[in-house]
Amino acid sequence: MRFVFFVATILSLSACNFNITPTFYIRDIQDVISDKQDIEIPIFIKLPASDVDSCNSEIGQVIGILDTYGIDATLQSCSADENNLFATANVEFTASVVYSETSQVKNFKGIVGLIVDEAGDGVYYLNLQANPNLPKAMSDIEGALIFATLDASQVGFIITLNNDTRRSVTFNIYDSFVNGVATDYNTFELGPRSELEVRASDVGANLFFNRGWFGLGDFTNN
Repeated sequence: MRFVFFVATILSLSACNFNITPTFYIRDIQDVISDKQDIEIPIFIKLPASDVDSCNSEIGQVIGILDTYGIDATLQSCSADENNLFATANVEFTASVVYSETSQVKNFKGIVGLIVDEAGDGVYYLNLQANPNLPKAMSDIEGALIFATLDASQVGFIITLNNDTRRSVTFNIYDSFVNGVATDYNTFELGPRSELEVRASDVGANLFFNRGWFGLGDFTNN
């Protein structure tokens, strides 16, 4: 899929591994379940540009095209590496928290979305999904991207679940690294005012690029 190479490019820096690190809050997830309304949270991503002088123009083109497809982004700053070989743009995107009755949704504003999929009996699946409009935006952006196409294996996903409530929440987490420990499937209790760090496995990352989403885990909303 050509979409794969575009996502890998905009989320990576040349010769570097790059992690996408959204933090999702339990209260937001519960509000989405209750209100059935999307919530957007900020996420900052560093994008490469050919040089500092061209950074505003190049990244501005990319942001403008993404905006056309309903994907919000704001350029925060441009800076050069210490050897002045390339430039980096710090761009603020949004990640969406979205209620759904299916594993995927057709539209949301964020560049990625945490899909809260209702399974019944109070059980909800959590899936991380790419914005469905990225494949459409790719053909328009392709000509504006001057930097090299990169391998999707350089992009990692580290999702933090933050329990900002006063009650413990129990999660079943799938095939990933939880707080640095590998697990195929395990149950974790997330206490009040605590966090769970979930790093997607290579299988999960490949599913994100090839299928558009991967399953993070599930929980029961009491």
